[in-house]
Amino acid sequence: MPRMTAGKVVEATAAQSAYLATGCGEAARRIDEWCRHWGVDFRRTDEQSAKRRGSEIYLNDVRLNNGRGEIAFDAVVKAPITKSGDIVEYFPVSFKAGDARDVSTDIPLMQSIVDSGMPYWVYLLDGAASNVEYVDGIRVDISPARNVTMRRVNLTRVLADFLSNWEIEDGDGRVAFVRAHKVKAAGKEYVYPRLRVNWARVPASYFLDAEPVPFDGAARLPNPFV
Repeated sequence: MPRMTAGKVVEATAAQSAYLATGCGEAARRIDEWCRHWGVDFRRTDEQSAKRRGSEIYLNDVRLNNGRGEIAFDAVVKAPITKSGDIVEYFPVSFKAGDARDVSTDIPLMQSIVDSGMPYWVYLLDGAASNVEYVDGIRVDISPARNVTMRRVNLTRVLADFLSNWEIEDGDGRVAFVRAHKVKAAGKEYVYPRLRVNWARVPASYFLDAEPVPFDGAARLPNPFV
């Protein structure tokens, strides 16, 4: 029986609380605008297509596309970038909860982000939620996570300082590395790269929040243009 982990419930709850959850045309447009400003080539996916999913999982009467985002992003937040709050920016962000350490399978995209200096905010989340077991094609309504907290980090800076190689390598003891992910299909084994970050190894000085704070999808972020 398929299972949606508690961490995914936390991530979905946060995505619904953000300005836009990915998987819709408006979110893809905002992501594309942001990436083009930094010279990053973002090519949207077709993750909203019902043909790509068999699950009928609903949160607050909104159907979830379980486990699928826009390549590297889970939501767009509308965040003030000045202390007075009178200027805002639309940031595509990533949410990670539970033991989620894989950032993206699109290695060229991630390399382009780092090379451009584009801020790429990852929200490390925690909250009270339960695993959800479901049957494909049968609707199940889940409860949102409670007491969700966040701790934000600009992954671009982390990768620039700690990722030594964009090729697949052994990640023993590393902060960030590209790992080999193996999948068996039709009697064959396929290997493809996944960028992984060991969040517990990221130095505290890299985090915007010294400690976890209550999740706020509209919380101020640093001005990226100064």
